[in-house]
Amino acid sequence: MKLTTVIPQLVVAILLAAPGATFGTVIEVGDLNIISDFGNPSDGLRFLDMTFSDGLTQSAALTNAQATYSNARLATPGEFDDLFAAAGIGYLGSSTASDAFVVGPGEVISTGALYDSGVLASQLGFTDTQTSNRTLIWTNPDGLTTDVSFRDVIDLLGTGVIIGHTTVTPPDNRIGWLLVSQAVPEPSSFMLLGMGAVGFFGYGWRRRRKASNATS
Repeated sequence: MKLTTVIPQLVVAILLAAPGATFGTVIEVGDLNIISDFGNPSDGLRFLDMTFSDGLTQSAALTNAQATYSNARLATPGEFDDLFAAAGIGYLGSSTASDAFVVGPGEVISTGALYDSGVLASQLGFTDTQTSNRTLIWTNPDGLTTDVSFRDVIDLLGTGVIIGHTTVTPPDNRIGWLLVSQAVPEPSSFMLLGMGAVGFFGYGWRRRRKASNATS
């Protein structure tokens, strides 16, 4: 078999067998969590594990992440919403994940059957394991705790999601930043698989033609 018919099949096999890979709308591959959700505005966006940013200032987190992913940047408030949507996390009321960036009181925004029981938190990586497995992410930290100040963090627990305030400011070894990296455009695995299929059938047609010529 020619090499062109082998490579696409190997690519697909490697992707499906990648360590840590899960099937769903947020696919964990290595230190990336990739939205795979047709129609989602952030479909294909790669969210970095919290290990890149936990316990660091914003600038230090970006520097650390860009050493591995040169186009790494902070996730926007809208991308928080897109990630939650892809993970299947619903809301108790009108407040969503992006409301963790605006002025308001602390509140529980998801719990019970609307929540994913901490699956997304586990995929991103827990930032605080001292009291419970939880993932705390900086949003708009100002160190103030009044209801008319900006919310500082979004807290993904095993039982729900809280958006609210804290008196601490970055860096704090229990809290990180949500970073993303846009994938470099490249042929999808499906395109590669299709190219392999074309190569395979083309190869078979050439073999049949040669066999026909040899018997004529």
